[in-house]
Amino acid sequence: MQQAVDIVDDSPHPTNKIAATIAGKDKDGKDFSLSRTNFWPDDIREKIGTNTKIGNSSGTIHAETACILGAPVSENAALFVTDPPCPNCMKNIAEAQIKTLYIDHKGFDKDWVKRNEDDFEHMSMRIAEHAGISVYEIWRKEEKLVPILEVPEGYAPVIEKPLQMESHKGNTDKNWIASLSLAMTNNEPFAAAIAHDKLGNRYTLSAAAHPAIGYTSQSMDTPEGKYSFILQPINRLIMSAARYGFKIDAEYLYSSRVPTARELVNMVGASVTKIHIDDKEDSRDENGLKALKQLTDAKILNVEQ
Repeated sequence: MQQAVDIVDDSPHPTNKIAATIAGKDKDGKDFSLSRTNFWPDDIREKIGTNTKIGNSSGTIHAETACILGAPVSENAALFVTDPPCPNCMKNIAEAQIKTLYIDHKGFDKDWVKRNEDDFEHMSMRIAEHAGISVYEIWRKEEKLVPILEVPEGYAPVIEKPLQMESHKGNTDKNWIASLSLAMTNNEPFAAAIAHDKLGNRYTLSAAAHPAIGYTSQSMDTPEGKYSFILQPINRLIMSAARYGFKIDAEYLYSSRVPTARELVNMVGASVTKIHIDDKEDSRDENGLKALKQLTDAKILNVEQ
């Protein structure tokens, strides 16, 4: 936690400075840790600016998500955060298969929690509980650890529609999407990508929009604010790639419809600057369409159809 606290003032955000540290073991069994603040990706900062929303989303990558994207692997890692995570970050934390979350006690006195206490209590913590993420409050000077949520031993969250992953041995021309094993059902939005591990082995990943891990369509709670319990397909792919330590091939990312504004910002944060979109007129809402236009007009994102 001290590593995150030490860099929080390096955040470029003028008012909402947040930092996080992720720690775990990489695929070779070696310990790692890295720390990140919330930040604007260079292209968004330089070409659009820090005072303009991307659709209805801020242009920032949240500190928790930045850590997940930067880690060699996120599965079974621990995450230390200076502030309580918003529901969107908690969904990403769950999809990345992080098992333990530590929050600095001073974070509970900060402005976001005061303004959004219900979102943290009634969404972020519900998502953590369903996903099987143990949550602790850290008092650094007192060297005290206060349990907020402890997951029972052996708990395994249900995943209604797991990520589909298979070794990629087919062609990689622009029609590669036609060979995917995941078929669209009931016109559900989905996304797919080709990714590779550090040894160069290639995989096809595909995922549909899905309730946060641990929820099903039947058991999903009713949202009580601006957030949703649904994790969108592109975010699922980005977080799942991070889970396994994969890197998405920028030439081979596909979405059946225009991603949401937050998905598009996270794509830029993950250094993915090209996407194939099947239906460029369809999106969850108009903000996705607006964000796509902003990013393509600024030549930050290249879209193929």
